Amino acid sequence: MDARDRQLLAGLAKVNTSVGRVTVELLTLQSDDAGYATGLRTLGRQLVDIGAELTARADELDGGSLDAADRNSAPAIESGES
Repeated sequence: MDARDRQLLAGLAKVNTSVGRVTVELLTLQSDDAGYATGLRTLGRQLVDIGAELTARADELDGGSLDAADRNSAPAIESGES
């Protein structure tokens, strides 16, 4: 693991921290469609961005590739399922 990987994982930790906060905010905004949509979009963008960065780094390490068609068949690390 190099400095870039540590920075990537620090970015993941930051997103992880914000997920809980944004989720609680979303629970209180359900009656405000515009605010709710903005919150969902912000959370979705953060997750997509960090996911793309993590996937790109994995691709650099092992030469693999995960395109849109492969997303559902990617191995689940926590459960060990394929």
